[in-house]
Amino acid sequence: MIQVEELLYDIDLRLNKVATSAHQHINLEDKLISLNDAQLILIKQKVAGLSSRPGLDGSKKRYDDIENLVTTHCRLPVSFDTDSVLYSWSGSLESLPAKYMFFVDAYFVATKGSCKDRILHGYRIKHADLQVVMNNSNTCPSFEYQEMPLTITADRLYGYTDGSYTISDAYISFVRYPVKIDMEGYIGFDGAPSITANCELNNFLKDELVDIAVQLLAMSTENVPATQFADVRLSQKL
Repeated sequence: MIQVEELLYDIDLRLNKVATSAHQHINLEDKLISLNDAQLILIKQKVAGLSSRPGLDGSKKRYDDIENLVTTHCRLPVSFDTDSVLYSWSGSLESLPAKYMFFVDAYFVATKGSCKDRILHGYRIKHADLQVVMNNSNTCPSFEYQEMPLTITADRLYGYTDGSYTISDAYISFVRYPVKIDMEGYIGFDGAPSITANCELNNFLKDELVDIAVQLLAMSTENVPATQFADVRLSQKL
């Protein structure tokens, strides 16, 4: 948890020139918009991995850095898709208890004959590869080997079977959207007064978050030195 007051103070410290007392007067609302944009950018970087990082960690997903945003093993009710040519079961991601952002993993509860409640690991594939995966004996759904492919399309999770077993439930782990950072002191677009809400990210991510927010604000205000300094600080953190 990072206090919003700390974030706003650090933004001012890095944007303003302390030595010459030259200050940029940026509205509170604009700083908060940049902070919320910055935390989404930071989360995407952690999930995607940084290709510029040297060594084996170059493309490693950094879920540990955002572990408090990972929601694990949420039950996702699924139903059989009667309109599909394939044997597929699907559930809406909008029914999850938190707003879905990125997929982590999933498993399905399956039944075949007298064998009930067997756990099948779901592995995500590209929708364009579905036919190839289903027709390949090494990658097709298997109740015995406890694996089945899944896709995520149009805010729905689809699990595909070979027609020999049924699915009762799916359980999904995912990265949720963070709570919006806010600070009391202005009226929002909805006409309601703002309420203070701190950043959910871990404290050790504060410097990266502030640097990204400063970079966004500096580019918007054509503050070239601040943009360059933020670039240097971010490159040193890779």
